[in-house]
Amino acid sequence: MTQRIQIGAVFVIIHLSFGYLIYPDLVYTLTKTAHWEVVICLGCLQLILLWIYIKGLNYFPESDVIDIYLTKGRWVAIIFLTPFVLNLLSIVAFNMRMHTEVIISIFLPRTPYWSILLLLFFISVYAAIKGLGTILRSSAFIFLFVSPIVVFNIFSSFVNFDLHNVTPGWNSPAKFMLDKKFFYLLGFSSFLFLGFTSSYSKVTFRQIFLASVSTTLIFLSVVYIPLFIFGQETAVTLSDPFLEAMDSVDISWFSFNRQTMFFGISLVGLVILANSVMLWMIGQVMGKTFKYLRVKSTYWIITFSVISFVLALLVPNRSLVEKYFLWSIGAQSYSMIIIPLTIFIIGILSKRGVLENEK
Repeated sequence: MTQRIQIGAVFVIIHLSFGYLIYPDLVYTLTKTAHWEVVICLGCLQLILLWIYIKGLNYFPESDVIDIYLTKGRWVAIIFLTPFVLNLLSIVAFNMRMHTEVIISIFLPRTPYWSILLLLFFISVYAAIKGLGTILRSSAFIFLFVSPIVVFNIFSSFVNFDLHNVTPGWNSPAKFMLDKKFFYLLGFSSFLFLGFTSSYSKVTFRQIFLASVSTTLIFLSVVYIPLFIFGQETAVTLSDPFLEAMDSVDISWFSFNRQTMFFGISLVGLVILANSVMLWMIGQVMGKTFKYLRVKSTYWIITFSVISFVLALLVPNRSLVEKYFLWSIGAQSYSMIIIPLTIFIIGILSKRGVLENEK
């Protein structure tokens, strides 16, 4: 499997890691009908930002997003990337804790959450320290393992569908686009990491376009499966609509009589890879931006992982975890807009000779 395909696999996996749990709840609160509009509009917005981002990166061949900012000065990199790193730190912490709670509820109800949290953190940190090569190779295995599970979950849930629970509709005008929660959904995207891999392998818009369309289709299934099974009125009251929908499917004919067992197993792989990517990105930013400190990226990864582990332990309950995670994702949407636009603008101005590189 080539690096480009592996990068596309990472793109899909990170989306899955973020999208299974809170994504459907946000969509249900944004609109009561025509939920597809929210997902499709978000997918189109992501494609626009993705095109701008890749176009900007193409102005700087063999340079990643950190190198691009550093060419305009260390303080430019600090201003734009330090908030991004701090936000990644919080996302790693709350994402890991939230998935730990779900894993416990599925098949480890008597296990203390700190032990599962420690195991997931250890594996994520190890993968991040080993570097991008290890992450990409792991993504190929996880993608090939998780993809059949996702397909099985989707098609096996058809038996519980009630087509009367969902009425086709069209919201005109789409008022949800003015709601701040719509931009929270943008934070579930994962395309910013592409700017960190551009020095390893050139990524084309056509390649990521296919991966982006795939994630949009998956998000549509994540949103509509609970709707077809429970309906809008019931789905909006559930804490984990997709998990409840999977648990409602009877597969007693199979060796695993609960479909959520597959769901939980896939979550383990997804969250480990997603957090290892984010920790690796933190190490890259800190190692290059603060190069004068002569601290290896490995030590930055370990330091930030310990901080995120402690932060995850300090949150007392799941409701607060989801609340803080939502805030972190909302702040992430700021970076999803600002970083692609600034890279694109820097690229255009540098090409025209308006901006000069710092020596």
